[in-house]
Amino acid sequence: MSLRTAFIRLPTSKVYTMAHPRMLSVQGGSAVRKLQQVMEEYRMQNYSQEMPSRFKKEVVRAAKSTEMETVPLEGLERVLHNIGAAHKISPEDLQVIFSELGEGGGIPADRMVTII
Repeated sequence: MSLRTAFIRLPTSKVYTMAHPRMLSVQGGSAVRKLQQVMEEYRMQNYSQEMPSRFKKEVVRAAKSTEMETVPLEGLERVLHNIGAAHKISPEDLQVIFSELGEGGGIPADRMVTII
């Protein structure tokens, strides 16, 4: 008797694998996917030799202020501007992401790592 393992293919979008209890609206899911695409494009061009997790941690470290463990909207906007990607995702999309996933004006750093 052989042991068979079934594999289930999931969509490549990380929206479905984020480790938080909140569900996203359609607009929120779309905004997160845009952010993921922008970050993945930048990572492939500039961090292709690094592990994706290292890249994500560096982005979050650059976006958050040193005293806080949350990423403020302004911090993520600053990172997007610095990498030349501010025009690729609208301020409205960023606002939707922060309104749906944020807590007290920012997104916790560990959650932001799972988002991007």
